[in-house]
Amino acid sequence: MDLKQTVNDLIAREQFKLPQAEKEGALLPVLAQQVKENAAFSPQLEKFYTTLGKEPSAYASIADIPPIPVSMFKKFALKTCPDDQVSRVLNSSATTSGIPSRIYINKETALRQSKGLVAILKDFIGGARRPVLAIDTEGVNKGDADTLSARGAAIRGISNFGKKLVYVMDEKDGELFLNRERLENFMAEFKGQEILVSGFTYIIWTRFLKQVQDAGLKLDFPAMKLVHSGGWKKLSAQAVTKDKFSKALASAFNTKQENIIDFYGMVEQLGVIFLDCEAGHKHAPDFAEVIIRDPYTMKEQPHGKPGLIEIASIIPSSYPGQAIITEDVGETVGVDDCPCGRKGKYFVFRSRVERAETRGCGDTFAERRKDE
Repeated sequence: MDLKQTVNDLIAREQFKLPQAEKEGALLPVLAQQVKENAAFSPQLEKFYTTLGKEPSAYASIADIPPIPVSMFKKFALKTCPDDQVSRVLNSSATTSGIPSRIYINKETALRQSKGLVAILKDFIGGARRPVLAIDTEGVNKGDADTLSARGAAIRGISNFGKKLVYVMDEKDGELFLNRERLENFMAEFKGQEILVSGFTYIIWTRFLKQVQDAGLKLDFPAMKLVHSGGWKKLSAQAVTKDKFSKALASAFNTKQENIIDFYGMVEQLGVIFLDCEAGHKHAPDFAEVIIRDPYTMKEQPHGKPGLIEIASIIPSSYPGQAIITEDVGETVGVDDCPCGRKGKYFVFRSRVERAETRGCGDTFAERRKDE
């Protein structure tokens, strides 16, 4: 097997087409070989894999791969390539512990991450280049920054589809403010056109929407699509449900509720995001997988039973991201039979683990606002 070519082919293909059995058959040998190479590179990783699991050649399913707890990226320099091949070290925002996750990226991994994001987004929002309205500050997506949260990564992913990118928020003294002039100029230039909008859920609700409403601005973009994620824990505490959020934003932009799309993702698995389909389910792309594990036994949970979300991906070659278990709770709903027509396993996100350390996934802004 030409490992690199197989990985590239799985990422480049049209996504969500492989039935689950066929997908598992395609991913398992790739992931097993990658785990084998990880172990060969790092004695520490070899000990981890062999202590907690079987030999890679004996894996019968993706669930047999021992997942690395996401918190380990805060405590250890987990990399699977020589230092001179590392082109960037991403540090997630460390909102509670003060210790960021460190993700080592080489050029190959960076390219796969970019192609993976495009492949997933293309299936949900189409491939046409459109004006992009970023509901954030320009500083969240600095090209030379060594800190990149999922908040910035999402905007970076959406910008691949943009022919013009406009940031509509400014920051002053740690607070975010709507730049009314930039928004009105954007509205005047692209009124009625197909546009893309991207932002952090919490910021969109508590800053952008509130300030647009206070200013009496009327947005008119029926053909828009808004892709958002992050801060749901804070909003849930304010009794803001996903349905309430979607209805309010659809009304604000004069569009259909189905054009407001929530997604789940994390910095430790850049290149893999899970967007809500028309039926309200999140789908794993053909180059990645989701496994739900019992938090006590670590066994895979059956459909409909909640547990810890694990994300498996063939994208990384510079760090051991083949299987990472998160501090989030979700449950699988079914396989191959979602009403939206996408194949493979689909799931729903439920919550963060109670008292779990807040991971750096763009929640920095929400965590600053302790009074909200």
